[in-house]
Amino acid sequence: MIKLVLSDMDNTLIPIGHAHVSARTLVAIRALQAEGIEFGPSTGRGPVELLPFFVGDDRYFATGVLYNGKKVYVDGECVAAHYFDYDALVRLNEIVAAAPDSYVCCYPEKTDQTNPAYCLGMPPQKQDAFGKRYRFRPLPAREVPKMRHIGVTIASQAPQEVVDGIRAEAARQIPELDIVQTFPGWCDVLPAGVNKATGLQELLDQLGIARDEVVAFGDAENDLAILNAVENSVAVANATPEVKRVARWHVGACADDGVAIAMEQIAQAAHAGGVPEFMK
Repeated sequence: MIKLVLSDMDNTLIPIGHAHVSARTLVAIRALQAEGIEFGPSTGRGPVELLPFFVGDDRYFATGVLYNGKKVYVDGECVAAHYFDYDALVRLNEIVAAAPDSYVCCYPEKTDQTNPAYCLGMPPQKQDAFGKRYRFRPLPAREVPKMRHIGVTIASQAPQEVVDGIRAEAARQIPELDIVQTFPGWCDVLPAGVNKATGLQELLDQLGIARDEVVAFGDAENDLAILNAVENSVAVANATPEVKRVARWHVGACADDGVAIAMEQIAQAAHAGGVPEFMK
């Protein structure tokens, strides 16, 4: 019996660049909730970022695995949190700054609806381009600000081999950090050992739900941990080849409301006491 549905956001529940999730998605989430099934995002984003994506209604993401597992929420309350080692971020910036067209972006824990991010050493014109594409307000900085950061990313316009080199060097020099690539030119940085799967376990401990009662949707490398952790793992049609190999089930593309349609089927199956169509 399915009791919890978790979905990645970017390019899983909502295409990159869209202002909010589709109306069909909102209706599907409400249908799940009407059947007593919890819904939550499993995303690199936080509550302030998520609010406009869910048309200003925080009831759609009151429970979930946020910031790629660095924070876990239940009914709007943060029940678990993990932070970065400052010296590790300084060393990461030294590696990234030595690579062409690549920059570290640090998101302070104290944030607002503009989603501010310190873009270390990034030229103003590139700050504007990255900020518009990924929906954050760029703040210029030369060094890692001495404050608590809840998010850290690597933004790059360099060829993939440069990004691969950054990741390899960081893995060699900075064991305190893990780096996962979400899509070309963009990587998420995490405290070592923290990911969506560890956040999932913290969430399940709070809710009293078993892993075989969870359905998780994803599309990219930062979803692999949680997809490997649940029996009912689902890839959207636009997912990376690796995610498609890992996922047990497959649904339509993000742009075609693949997750919304699957959630409708989960709600219908719960109501009728059957199996969702995409799982047959």
